[in-house]
Amino acid sequence: MTRYNGGDRVKAGFYLNVDRWSVSTLSGKGGVLPGSDEARYLRVPTIAMLLFAPLMGAAYVVFLPFVGIVLVLQYLAKKAYVAVNEAAHASVEAMSPAWRPGTAHFAGPAEKKGEKKEDAASDKTAEERLKALDEEIEKREQN
Repeated sequence: MTRYNGGDRVKAGFYLNVDRWSVSTLSGKGGVLPGSDEARYLRVPTIAMLLFAPLMGAAYVVFLPFVGIVLVLQYLAKKAYVAVNEAAHASVEAMSPAWRPGTAHFAGPAEKKGEKKEDAASDKTAEERLKALDEEIEKREQN
């Protein structure tokens, strides 16, 4: 078997593309092999092609059902993987603590050192709290 590259001018016959496992047929006076310079071809004698073609067809018929089964199993395995992965992420998220680093809580603690619990828990309106905050800021600026 003689080796050729794509784009070579060759005589008529059967040429097997080694990279793609496809057969190119050139009839008549011959012609140019398809593909770039990187495509590699082998010239296959006609008698070898007469034996090789039915074997390729038989292999196709025998292995086609197995390929179908493998593809279905691969599809189901991917679906199962995604489902298990999502369930694992959901369970980890549900069990993780509520603490979120980087968040700021400006309300402050419920009770301060000098205050009683009733004072901190008393219902103040927003305006009263803002006024108290302004007064505290002014005190700190003066000191």
